[in-house]
Amino acid sequence: MKSKFLSVLAAAAVIFGAAAVNAGTTSTSEKPVSQVSAVQNMPEDTMVYVQGYLIQNLGNEMYTFQDDSGTITVEIDDDLLAPPSAMPNTLVWIAAEVNKDGDVTSLEAEEIQFLPTQASN
Repeated sequence: MKSKFLSVLAAAAVIFGAAAVNAGTTSTSEKPVSQVSAVQNMPEDTMVYVQGYLIQNLGNEMYTFQDDSGTITVEIDDDLLAPPSAMPNTLVWIAAEVNKDGDVTSLEAEEIQFLPTQASN
């Protein structure tokens, strides 16, 4: 009886231990999403997370990104966009670094995730 109890206890420790390790990981939905209007005022090299739409391919890995608060230019390496996405209705979540060039703010994507769009009723 004692060995059965210890076996159950050990199994529970493994299960709860794995849950505790996974609790430290963060999914995209748990990271704070910034609005483009707020990103415009952030210092250079700030890591931000934005969610919205790629609305235009500007060429040379540059894209126009739009959310409810405005638009911003995002540099997205080709290897992050494989296969190339359809625009202008591509809903994405982007982890990016803020770049400043004088008064112009842009983003450099570090990670991109394509999100399913919800059909309107």
